[in-house]
Amino acid sequence: MKKIIITSFFISSFLFTQEVEKVITTQDVIKQQDKAIGDYQYSQRRIDALDEKSKILVGEYKNTVFEFNILKAYDDQLEKIVNSQEEEIVSIKEQIESLDETNKFVLPLLQRMVDDLKVLISLDIPFLKDERTARVSNLEDMIDKANFTTAEKFRLIYEAIQTEYEYGKTIETYTGKVALKNGDLVAVDFFRLGRLNLFYRTTDGEETGYWNMNTNSWEHLEGKYSDEIFTSIKIALKQAAPDFIMLPVQEVQND
Repeated sequence: MKKIIITSFFISSFLFTQEVEKVITTQDVIKQQDKAIGDYQYSQRRIDALDEKSKILVGEYKNTVFEFNILKAYDDQLEKIVNSQEEEIVSIKEQIESLDETNKFVLPLLQRMVDDLKVLISLDIPFLKDERTARVSNLEDMIDKANFTTAEKFRLIYEAIQTEYEYGKTIETYTGKVALKNGDLVAVDFFRLGRLNLFYRTTDGEETGYWNMNTNSWEHLEGKYSDEIFTSIKIALKQAAPDFIMLPVQEVQND
């Protein structure tokens, strides 16, 4: 009976031990599974983080490639511009050298053109004398100035010549003063007929006259042709329609 009890005890102890081991083994498995799950979740988070980082890196790479292509295209364009500018600089230097050589002949020609204008005005009927003289004086000053190109000098001189040329095809009226026979300086209205004749008339019409190119002086008509000159002035001002006017016209003399 005593043996049986002991044996039962050992059997019970063995069974208890087996049960404990089973419990311990199950807990270990659960812990290992939890650890594995934790490791998996950690690994997945790292993978997700790396995936997100890789996406960012890929995006940055694409942006870098895009910017590189833009910069390369810009650099290529700049290179073309620089090459073009270098060619232009060479061309400009050649033009400057050629211009210096050309100026040796052009500038004296321009000076002669201005001198001819000055002579023309001095020999012409004295209409707009101050204005025309000042224009030539400005041209003379311009010839010697370095801040005007040769092309600009030529253009301004040509414009002055063109203006003088137009005087020969137009009529004009303007105001001024004339010294009468008695020496009195009176205000008058001038009427220019081309560049052949220049008449004057006082406002009251009592004094009239014209410029005599043979004597280079005023011929005072003492009121003669007053109405005709007055009508001519109105035509020049476009206050009257063009009409036939009887005025003394000087002949053009051929030397």
